[in-house]
Amino acid sequence: MMPWFLRDPERLQLERTAIDELSCSAGWLVGIDWRIDGELCLDAVIRAHGHDYEVRVSFPTLYPDAPAVVRPLNMQHRVSGHQYGGADGPLCLEWGPDNWHRDITAVQMLESAHRLFDIENPLGEDRPEVPVLASTRHFLTVGQELRSKLMRWYASKALTDYFVSQPERAIGSFKFSFRMSKSWVALIHEAMLIGGSTWKDEQIPTTLPGAEDKDLYSGVWFKTDVDEKTIGQLSKLEELRALLVDMEEVKFLATDGTSPVDGFNKSIAGVLIMDGAGQLHLFIVLSGDKVIAFSKVHSEATSVQVRSPDWDDLKDKTIGIVGLGSAGSKMAMSLVRMGVRNFYLVDHDILLPENLQRHALDWQGVVQHKVDAMTVALSLVEPSAHIETSQLHISGQESNAAVNGVLNRLATCDLIIDATASPRVFNLLAAVARTACRPMVWMEVFGGGMGGMIARSRPRIDPTPQDMRGAYLSYCTDNPCIAFGPTPENYEAENEKGEVLIASDADIAIISHHAARFVPDCFTPYESSKFPYSMYMIGLAKEWVFEAPFDTIPISMESYTVAGWDDDKNSELGLEDVAFLQGLFERHDNATTSAT
Repeated sequence: MMPWFLRDPERLQLERTAIDELSCSAGWLVGIDWRIDGELCLDAVIRAHGHDYEVRVSFPTLYPDAPAVVRPLNMQHRVSGHQYGGADGPLCLEWGPDNWHRDITAVQMLESAHRLFDIENPLGEDRPEVPVLASTRHFLTVGQELRSKLMRWYASKALTDYFVSQPERAIGSFKFSFRMSKSWVALIHEAMLIGGSTWKDEQIPTTLPGAEDKDLYSGVWFKTDVDEKTIGQLSKLEELRALLVDMEEVKFLATDGTSPVDGFNKSIAGVLIMDGAGQLHLFIVLSGDKVIAFSKVHSEATSVQVRSPDWDDLKDKTIGIVGLGSAGSKMAMSLVRMGVRNFYLVDHDILLPENLQRHALDWQGVVQHKVDAMTVALSLVEPSAHIETSQLHISGQESNAAVNGVLNRLATCDLIIDATASPRVFNLLAAVARTACRPMVWMEVFGGGMGGMIARSRPRIDPTPQDMRGAYLSYCTDNPCIAFGPTPENYEAENEKGEVLIASDADIAIISHHAARFVPDCFTPYESSKFPYSMYMIGLAKEWVFEAPFDTIPISMESYTVAGWDDDKNSELGLEDVAFLQGLFERHDNATTSAT
């Protein structure tokens, strides 16, 4: 990339002129030296309280669209609390990535550096005994604050509320998991007041690695009136004992096996302290006397009920999903995040490595049945989710009785999803939906990633699923396409030029997530529906009937009747049939009476 001063020589001239003028007018700027050191930079000497601070202003390649950088030179230690990294780290000045604009020049950066040295006076004459920190314009996110913290733990609102509710100066035990990924992470799963009942954090999945009861570590907690500053960053168990000297700490923090808390003598244990201000501090005790202070991470108490606009429509519904492949797995993951807490998953297939290119699961689920791996994945998102599964192939060679059992269970679901793209499965599920008067959602991803179709059928509002599919096939007959036909397993299609096109994960995700949006809408009153149509063709390429990517074509059902649902049928049994059935019931009742 061409250096900025060659792309914009006028800006270079402006910078040079402005620096020369500042050098003449500002008594605190006692030296300047332009140089090339990998990039164009300006070395300057700033005098504050009798001390000369050497600094370098570096101009990045994208300058002036990207901010200039000012860092101290020839320092042995950091000179300010407003400094990133070590002794030569960049200064955090009044202008940074969050408020930078092209009109800011090196002059303003040097002026800001001078104000910093003048206010804090880290090395000058008459510097204060207690270091002064210049006011800051910054608000750091949790992610920014924790970049350098490798030891972290999560404090849920439920955990904090539990400790707040405990008596003053109380002592208890807790269980936690401890694992390493990019950083070390500790999670507190349960806590108990000595002699009390066990509290568990239901938010944390038990399916996490190391989260089974047998794998949890033990710890001791103390509710104290200790000041937060007194706790600090302790590093030895003896320091913890000294801090808690008036709370029976010797007995509870004994690592020789005599602690009343089982497991505290193991190679890894924990100490949790609530200070006088109600803040929690976690320390991990390692073999010997070493203690590591973990950085607390807590989230705002925003529940899924608030975050998901569909919560009220979905939290008490049971959704049956048949087909947990590329599309079905994405719909399931989306729905659990939208608020669904009850699932019935049906799929006979297992997950193979070649599925991972477009599947919501990963290598942790390989060679498992998809329904079982999806159960784990959904539970990791929402531990309270209730998930039933079936591994039956409902259109394959199975026991008739077993398949009928699955279909009967689907009939009790509040909504049925067909994510198989199989006509045979569709016909079975459509019959279940029609007979049980259940709404049904289905979709199809077209080969080659040209787009897809999404549809929903609501009892007595829309035509039956079979009638709607008939309308869809009529549309396809009227608009033939060379690539149209049964969707292959790898979503391939050949265009008019003979090129093989394959639908990507993004293509399938778009169609699947649009179909998922139909689900909560099926439970809203007709007049409140977000969607004026119940079937849409969604284009992802300029192919077939689609004039451009994201071209959406609704398919109207106005000419189709909604009277095909089974509960609309009012035919009555004849007298002979009534007598026949009555005789069967009477015989059954007599047999039952005799048996008792």
